[in-house]
Amino acid sequence: MPCTSASRRRLLQAGAALAAGLALPAFAQGGYPDRAIRVLVPYPPGGNTDVIARDVMRRLSARLGQPVVVDNKPGANSILGTDLVAKAAPDGYTLLVVIGAYANNQSLYKKLPYTSKDLAPVSLLTRTSLVLITSRPDIKTVEDLVREGNKPGAQLQFASSGIGSAAHILGERFVRAAGIKSSLHVPYKGSTDAINDLVSGRIAFMFDAVSAMGPNIRAGKLTALAVTGKDRSPLLPEVPSLREAGYPALVSHAFAALLAPAQTPAPIVERLSREVAAVLADPELKTRLAAISTDPVGSTPAELASFPADEVKVNGEVIRQLGVTLD
Repeated sequence: MPCTSASRRRLLQAGAALAAGLALPAFAQGGYPDRAIRVLVPYPPGGNTDVIARDVMRRLSARLGQPVVVDNKPGANSILGTDLVAKAAPDGYTLLVVIGAYANNQSLYKKLPYTSKDLAPVSLLTRTSLVLITSRPDIKTVEDLVREGNKPGAQLQFASSGIGSAAHILGERFVRAAGIKSSLHVPYKGSTDAINDLVSGRIAFMFDAVSAMGPNIRAGKLTALAVTGKDRSPLLPEVPSLREAGYPALVSHAFAALLAPAQTPAPIVERLSREVAAVLADPELKTRLAAISTDPVGSTPAELASFPADEVKVNGEVIRQLGVTLD
């Protein structure tokens, strides 16, 4: 059969595609990275998420031999920074650190400027235990709190850092699981004001990070009733877990995870996942994270893919029952 100009073009195109496919793993494994990597944290500097990101990325930079720069892009309940990465070039040089809001936002907003399909999982970085606390002197256990909430005419007020926040959704899940008949969620603009009202007794209970509540617990201003992790926290060894208290379905963690734009080449994603896992195995980093009651994880992309999906399912159901939207 004669080789026409059209068939020659098809052969050349096929050859170019094959060459690109063969070259990709070599580029991803040998040539990547060859310049600085930007990691967006869609929250202000100084918080737990920012601290975790900077500790991990500083060590990742040393392993990769290139700068890994943390760039804080807060705004719109983390949507601003997330959208920037969702629309970034899928080349491994723009990454994103997300927490529980990433999963909750999928149910809280009817329309987001991105979808979960626009981002690819890299690694689950950390899990952090929360603690259920109160300042009421007559409440010493979870059972006491439930009993208080079911007294005739009683209404348990609980605080969070905002509508749709992880603490809000967990508080609602607790109320339902415990069968508390009357409760009221009181949202605040941030944890500081919520903690002040909690300490004063105007609020009955709240969930927050162990590290944030530790000073007030140690000072005797707050009583820790249970931690949300599967096991007790090393920072509060005398405090039972919610599983011990009879609520295994409420075992949960705040989490931090690393994502990349969708279509980032698999060899790059896998390289990043392996390097992050090595970073999180560092004993010094483990010690630093333990100080804020945080466990390093370092998952594969496949393992991370199922984690936010579970969060979306469980928390999304509560959000739908509440009829909460933030649009």
